[in-house]
Amino acid sequence: MCNSILEKKESPAVQAHINMLQGIINRMASNSANCKTWSITILAALLVLVVDGKIDLCNLWICYIPIGLFFFLDCFYLGLERQFVEKQEKLIDNINKGLNFEEFLFSASGKINKEIDADVTKTYWQKFIKKLHDKNKKKVARELENYRKQFLNTLKGVISFSTLPFYSSMIVFISISYLLSK
Repeated sequence: MCNSILEKKESPAVQAHINMLQGIINRMASNSANCKTWSITILAALLVLVVDGKIDLCNLWICYIPIGLFFFLDCFYLGLERQFVEKQEKLIDNINKGLNFEEFLFSASGKINKEIDADVTKTYWQKFIKKLHDKNKKKVARELENYRKQFLNTLKGVISFSTLPFYSSMIVFISISYLLSK
């Protein structure tokens, strides 16, 4: 049994799928880092405009807008990253437990039976449309579940150690700058 699990882990399809997931996870982490870089760059540019006198001190609140936008974008990327890490862990757990893992590798959904006779009765079409409708209900339910997971992971990203201290320190910096300038 241990040998078959090792063979499954070394399968080219499994390795390719894990590499694909790792690539996606790395891109999400890179996007998160880019959000932080861009927020610092835009904040620095806005503060230069304030120091040069091109923006009045009373309009310093404008600095909060890009920080807020990048904060939520960063949380979104962090949430996506967590979803893909969860998918990868689920795949590896199924392989380790000897369970079916092929559904994670090559899943295709929404296929419609193409072997339909041209002379079908109306009742057949009604049954077919009902089956199609039921499949769509399941698909919509899966999509809603995915959106719910993404929303919850984004909320977890709001209180994450990689986002909250970074962006809150920027907000504190702007607030202190504003208070000291008065």
